[in-house]
Amino acid sequence: MEPQDGAAREDRVRYMLTFYAREEDWMALPKADRDAGIAEIGQWFAEHARAGKIVEGRRLGRGTKTVRLGRVRKKDLPMVSDGPFAETKETVGSYAIVEVKDEEEAVAIAKRWPAGGLVEIRPVAE
Repeated sequence: MEPQDGAAREDRVRYMLTFYAREEDWMALPKADRDAGIAEIGQWFAEHARAGKIVEGRRLGRGTKTVRLGRVRKKDLPMVSDGPFAETKETVGSYAIVEVKDEEEAVAIAKRWPAGGLVEIRPVAE
């Protein structure tokens, strides 16, 4: 998918948009509101994919089953822990990799995220 705003592919930068939300807040909504929200999110992804901005995006599995590996020191064996691990009740629900001309454009796309919650924007290392 080539960018449609005239920018050459090599002039593009990738950012990861990570979408956080409180699952209990989402589940507290009436089903009709959740269905409408899912439709709006689908439209958001479709719009930015058509514009050549979304490289990849997925909803993550629901629930609290998370596994994390950690080491105190590099030579230590990994310690496996079950999650969730967020210090708040907000969890990552989905993500998108966008390819844009700059951070400002990534922020503009993220501002249009229809689901509310927190959106974290980080550059992807090349």
